[in-house]
Amino acid sequence: MNIRNIVAGLAILVLVTFSEKATGQDAPAHAITNVTIHLASGETLSNSDIVWRNGIIVDIGSDLDIPFDVYTIDGGDSLHVFPGLIDGLATWGSPEQPRNLPNLEDPGNPPYDRAGVQPERKPVHYLNEDKSISAAMKAGFTLVGLGLDGQMLPGQVQPFNLSSEQLTEAHLFSTSIGLQGSFDTAPGGWGSGAYPSTQMGVMAYFRQLMYDAAALQEHMNYFEKHPDMPQPEHSEVLEALFPLINADIPLIFEVDSKEEIERLFRLQDEFGFKTILVGARKAAPLAEELKNRNISVIASLDVNDKPKWMTDAEKESKDSENDKDGEDKSEESDELSEEEITFRAKQEAAWNSETQNIRSLIDSGVSVGFSSAGLSVKDLQSKITLLVDEGVLTTTELLKMMTHTNADILGLSNRVGDLKVGMGAHLILTTGPLFEKGTKIHTHVSQGVINDFMEN
Repeated sequence: MNIRNIVAGLAILVLVTFSEKATGQDAPAHAITNVTIHLASGETLSNSDIVWRNGIIVDIGSDLDIPFDVYTIDGGDSLHVFPGLIDGLATWGSPEQPRNLPNLEDPGNPPYDRAGVQPERKPVHYLNEDKSISAAMKAGFTLVGLGLDGQMLPGQVQPFNLSSEQLTEAHLFSTSIGLQGSFDTAPGGWGSGAYPSTQMGVMAYFRQLMYDAAALQEHMNYFEKHPDMPQPEHSEVLEALFPLINADIPLIFEVDSKEEIERLFRLQDEFGFKTILVGARKAAPLAEELKNRNISVIASLDVNDKPKWMTDAEKESKDSENDKDGEDKSEESDELSEEEITFRAKQEAAWNSETQNIRSLIDSGVSVGFSSAGLSVKDLQSKITLLVDEGVLTTTELLKMMTHTNADILGLSNRVGDLKVGMGAHLILTTGPLFEKGTKIHTHVSQGVINDFMEN
């Protein structure tokens, strides 16, 4: 037997062995073929394929030459591929906050943790298994910016690939991308509370922390050049604020009302840090200033349901229009009192303002992404349906918010948030158009790791 035949025989053996074993996660590369691919911009690629290797997209388009070593999922011309969704800030897996806190001897000068100041904490060191993570994956989320439950400075925000209910260091997408903050006062009730116990106290304490951190950093820098000087005492808490002082990372701040946002502006003007708003349910009146300050918003979709009387009135009007005889057969309602008329007018105005908040921000040129911000994944679809049906947002705008825009706000858009060659393989294979009632997640891919949900 000559050498050529031996080599050919070995090649056949390798191919047969590979075809038997190289399936699913064991394969060196993967592809989804014969699908409609939706980009973050809303552009679609019909009857197309996408290939990824080692967690990175290597090819995308129609009639691709699929490599021999690729494990292929055939979409059968009926399935769709979308970029994986991103949650800009969630606290899934965060440990529960301590209860029944003991009284302090000096509540006006509490330890940092009792004051709600824990900027040194990183989620990767604290996370527990959480069913919300699995629910998010089944809803199409492949990456999340995770923070921690807490008060004014609960910790850092880190991005995680979603491929397990128990997130670990192996799931980290990159290093910390921001510092989490809010105007929440120190934990503890009457008798066991501590400073700061008011919003003005939080602002004063925040200022003191920033001045203390700046002074410590200056001392450390001086000591590096003058070793004969006394060595500064290290502070894990204050040193965690250095990146904020130096504007290396943003303060990812949970805030809703116009007045609280304006207070945050004053702190930003004083210390020059970068900031991203989270929630921002009543930010529309400040849209122009947010744009001028180049402040992005990771918005909440948690709007209230439409008041029942408004829904009933719309139904009556629709039924009347559909009446073949052209007659209004709706029962004449009881005459409303002036108080009820006034109440309904105010309620309608408040509801319209709430639902139009995101629309106003987008129309003003503010970069708007998405955060679950306390909204359960279970309720997310109903909120999306409400906003789409009311004409507030289109499904194309929602897709962009929850993919590319979120990635851009978090500083990750060069690696995730769309379907392009060279980007991480974060994508979902769906049974129909995303956000449409009845559509299910067929396959979930996070940084190349595949999860199949069709049987779940």
